[in-house]
Amino acid sequence: MHRLPDERLITPFMLRRFEREAVLEDGQGWHYAIMQRDNGDFVDHNPGSPELAPDQMMFARDLLSLLNRELHHDGAWVMVFTHPVPGNSVLLIHAEYHRMCILFVDADGDPQFTIEWQFGEGEEFDFADVMLSGRESWGQRCESAWQTWKKLMVEVIDPAEGQTFKRAQGQQPTAH
Repeated sequence: MHRLPDERLITPFMLRRFEREAVLEDGQGWHYAIMQRDNGDFVDHNPGSPELAPDQMMFARDLLSLLNRELHHDGAWVMVFTHPVPGNSVLLIHAEYHRMCILFVDADGDPQFTIEWQFGEGEEFDFADVMLSGRESWGQRCESAWQTWKKLMVEVIDPAEGQTFKRAQGQQPTAH
């Protein structure tokens, strides 16, 4: 399981990030976020937004368990669903969300990059296709994205001491 303490994972900065994701692509601001604590428990965040559809919840928790157990890279993975539409469920409190974002959060608590799925785009047209592709496939995508990000940070950007800062912890950039 990842070892990122709650105070670095569940931060005001992260909650604002969820809100920002929810307004992209003409979103109305509704979102349902899922985070996994370092002890394996899940934390949901959906202020005023509909509950997540059960199949999306099951997939998200399964995928997060895999990512945070096997591919945490000293950080953690979180998910946020945006763009809800009323579900076909008898339970009208649930909605199917048409956009899914998987965010990698580094050891400092800063979200670094996002892997996305959007309804009607790409190989996975709807969420049934996402589920059929499987959590291992999504895990491979996340690992590949992390490898690309790491290579970019180390080999291309290679930031010097003082060029980065811990935004999620409230640190401000230094003036040059």
